Amino acid sequence: MEYFGVFAFIMVLVLMGKVSRLERILRENGLSGKRIAGLGDQIRKQVGKTVELTVEAGDFDVYGKECKILDADEGWALVLANEGKKNECEKLIRLDSVKQIKVK
Repeated sequence: MEYFGVFAFIMVLVLMGKVSRLERILRENGLSGKRIAGLGDQIRKQVGKTVELTVEAGDFDVYGKECKILDADEGWALVLANEGKKNECEKLIRLDSVKQIKVK
């Protein structure tokens, strides 16, 4: 039984070394353990600005159109989409369907 304990202790030491090496590599490459801003945070920073959203084709007709972001949270964005000559329409877009954001 003592052999299992010694073996487990040695494995823990080996694995801790690998984890600390991986953490060092991530820090050196600028990928530290900080929370990466999600899409909701990125869109929230663009509130009031005109952007081009690329959205999956589906019920929303905002695919590749210029939109003004009115409000956003973690899962949804309220946008004012240009529908042609002086026609604008407010749409609620699920952020899961957004593929690309281009700031104008």
